[in-house]
Amino acid sequence: MKKLFFVLLLLLQIPTTFGNNQSEDPSSKKIIGTWYTDTNRSTKWVFTPDGKVYNYNKDRFQVMYRYRISNSCQNNSDDTTEFITLMDRDANEYCFRINSINVNKNGILSLTKMDNMEQLLFVNDINLKITN
Repeated sequence: MKKLFFVLLLLLQIPTTFGNNQSEDPSSKKIIGTWYTDTNRSTKWVFTPDGKVYNYNKDRFQVMYRYRISNSCQNNSDDTTEFITLMDRDANEYCFRINSINVNKNGILSLTKMDNMEQLLFVNDINLKITN
């Protein structure tokens, strides 16, 4: 009986142990760091773990936003899509769909601004060249 209990306990642990190895970092972790706009590398967004993003142009601070990553943003909601909401100090919200964040460590952050459907590309290395 003790052997049976031990075998059952061992079998219950296997899916838990192996299942966790296949999951990747959530978007909230992958976005942390400095991202340069692809069209103007002197503009950068710095995402911090405490939910803030700082915008700089030519290394001069411009504005700070609070950000939140979730499955909804303003009038957009989808269980399979992630959105990032930026909120300024006046409580204005800016909604972006997350297309990808550093997929296969390619150094690219792709967002779509939801009010005009403009695609925004960022790189995490100022010297990275994006090839289409």
